[in-house]
Amino acid sequence: MVWHIKKTSIIGTDTVYYKGSNSWTTDYDNRSTYSSQAKAKAETYIWEKKTSSGWDVTAVNENA
Repeated sequence: MVWHIKKTSIIGTDTVYYKGSNSWTTDYDNRSTYSSQAKAKAETYIWEKKTSSGWDVTAVNENA
């Protein structure tokens, strides 16, 4: 299975995808992919922001 991380952009209503190194992209093809949900959730900075700043971050299973 392949996973990626997405959220709603802070400056709009677009979906953005995590591309690594604490940066985001609107280009789906430039997203980082992970082989499991656990590996996607190992990006601790992102998940801490979900809690501390209310980000609507989601780890998505692309095969579901």
